[in-house]
Amino acid sequence: MSNMEEQIGELLAKLQSSDFFEREEAVKRLGEFDEDEAVAGLVLALEDPDLGIRELAADRLCSIRGDTAAQLLIRFLAHDDIGSRNLASEVLVKIGAQAVPALVEHIATDDHDVRKFICDVLGLIGDDQAIEALCQALWDENANVVCSATEALGEIGSPTAIKDLTAVADKIEDARLPAVEAVGKIGDPAGLEYLYGLLESEDPMMLCLVLEAIGKIGQPESLSRLSGFLNSNDKTVAETAMTAVIDVSMKNDGRVDFDVPLGQFTDFLFEGVKNQNQAITDFTLSRLGHWFGSDVIDGLLDVIDCVDEERLKRITEILGDIGPAAARPIVAKIPQASTSLKLKLLDVLKLFAEVEIAPDLLPLLEDDDPEIRQKVAYILGVSGYMDAIKDLKRLTDDGQGHVRAAAYSALGWLCTDDDVDFVQRGLDDEYADVREATVGSMIIIGGTRVVAKFTADLYHEDVERQRLAVTALGWIGEQDVVEPLTKAINHPEAGVRRSAISSLARIGIVEDTDPIVMALNDEDNAVRKASISALIALNGRRAVQDVRFLLDDADVWVKYHAITAIGGLSDREFTDLIMPCLEDDRDIIKIAAAKALSQMKCREAVPVLTDLKTDKNQDLAKAAEMALSSIGSL
Repeated sequence: MSNMEEQIGELLAKLQSSDFFEREEAVKRLGEFDEDEAVAGLVLALEDPDLGIRELAADRLCSIRGDTAAQLLIRFLAHDDIGSRNLASEVLVKIGAQAVPALVEHIATDDHDVRKFICDVLGLIGDDQAIEALCQALWDENANVVCSATEALGEIGSPTAIKDLTAVADKIEDARLPAVEAVGKIGDPAGLEYLYGLLESEDPMMLCLVLEAIGKIGQPESLSRLSGFLNSNDKTVAETAMTAVIDVSMKNDGRVDFDVPLGQFTDFLFEGVKNQNQAITDFTLSRLGHWFGSDVIDGLLDVIDCVDEERLKRITEILGDIGPAAARPIVAKIPQASTSLKLKLLDVLKLFAEVEIAPDLLPLLEDDDPEIRQKVAYILGVSGYMDAIKDLKRLTDDGQGHVRAAAYSALGWLCTDDDVDFVQRGLDDEYADVREATVGSMIIIGGTRVVAKFTADLYHEDVERQRLAVTALGWIGEQDVVEPLTKAINHPEAGVRRSAISSLARIGIVEDTDPIVMALNDEDNAVRKASISALIALNGRRAVQDVRFLLDDADVWVKYHAITAIGGLSDREFTDLIMPCLEDDRDIIKIAAAKALSQMKCREAVPVLTDLKTDKNQDLAKAAEMALSSIGSL
């Protein structure tokens, strides 16, 4: 006896041990062999009194697979214990196609229960090898075996079985329903003629199965056959026909060649959406662009909390298309809605915030959820409902920063310059988003009083207020802010000086640029960079004479910025200024110069750039190569 056989024999003996750990170890070790004896031992372990060991043995059998395991497992299909039968079935299914030959071999066994279980397992495996044997099993003397074989053929889904399925359906009444269902699952047009013939059935159950099967096959030609059943007096038949129409439609890019009486199926369709039936949901939403009405609006509002983000977006678009007519039903639904649904409904209301609905939203400013208060504040602001000012002012003391920010933003749409003093309080809030919202609000209010407030804040004791002021003046962008911004170029804070210069460049109408020219000598590197950009933006190529001296700036990034700004003019006249930069000791300056010269189409730079293509610095070499590609070779 070989050493391997001895090991397997010892392990088989341990399977009978009273010690759980010995049996567990034996199963684990047996799983390392693929010899028939080891496989037989693992199958034997499926009867172990401990569930953990049974499941471990099943797992090892699934890994080994093979014909031996399948042959032995089939015997368990006749086991008295239902747990052992189910476990054997699960393992056979996991073994898959390799188990099919053994199952087919035993499909004609004397025990009709085993024959049924074999058909069930073959259906779950779903392999074409079983088709012939299952077709023969359709004529089994036992009705349960026939039904299982029918269902299995439907699961496998091969059109070759349709002829046998329809034949047995004609001969054996008990097989007719599962056969029709199987033909539908197979989904091949070859089964349609048989199904059409059954549309005359007076049995509602049979009729529903036929309609469902026709829908699953999904051929456009079937729509004319299905349409007549949409008006059936039997609600179940009509709704099944509707489902079939939807199935055909969705399999053909949503096309339907007749007017579907959607109004008859409003409840059915929205119930399908609520139950998250994907086909019904997509079909319903695709039709709503041409199907409005109070029942449709109510239906949409009932399902809005039952769909995913993508479909929620589609519903929102549909309600937006319906317009203000949808607003009142939404508002009426909000008080009884859950928090999540309230938030979604408020998002829809943003699309058509009307002053008429605003009073009904005021109570929501007291809602416990801060996100609801925040959304309501926004809607009240854009609605133009002036009577909300008092409530929104109160909301600026809310305990949540985001809510306060929303309140200040909303006041910007409603307030006049008489309220500027109140709104300005938000500039002292501890949270940046509230301060930013306040700035935006004041900009919207506008007027000389707002400009004066921000101008005064340029020299506020709080540096943050100074920053906000210069930013705000830049965004206001009117001619009357140019003077205070120009004066701010001499501000003691570098950040304010920089923002003032950038704001003036954005405004674009500055008669006197001398203060910006003077700022080219600022001690702060960022201010010098902002001055370069501003002068180029305001004066174009005329600015080069002023900024050219910064090509020798001690700060590498100021020099880099000057090169980039001059290069951005794409003017060959300035190539002599940039060429020397290709000889700079710093690679980053060479890279900037290469790009600038390529923008200027400077052919004189080609020899130097050619040498730089082989530089050890890959970034510089790549920049030189790209520049040459842009300029073109000599």
